[in-house]
Amino acid sequence: MINIGWLGAILLLAAWLPETITTMKTESLEALDPKFIFFSLLGSMSLALHSYRIGDLAFLFMNTILSIVVAIELVVYFYKSKSTV
Repeated sequence: MINIGWLGAILLLAAWLPETITTMKTESLEALDPKFIFFSLLGSMSLALHSYRIGDLAFLFMNTILSIVVAIELVVYFYKSKSTV
């Protein structure tokens, strides 16, 4: 039987990944808010560190992957904002 923590991690990542892929493919920056992306990155990194400290592997996995995905979004935002100037 799957652990509820792992199920939650998989579902959250499954929701976030398609949005990131769409963001990377689209040419519009309208849907991206750099403050939201930045705070999401800081939040997921902080939660990953907390998860490591308490030994919660499901939460650590989810927040580490989410940090990577959000960092990619941040890079895409700055790359696209520089190319539109």
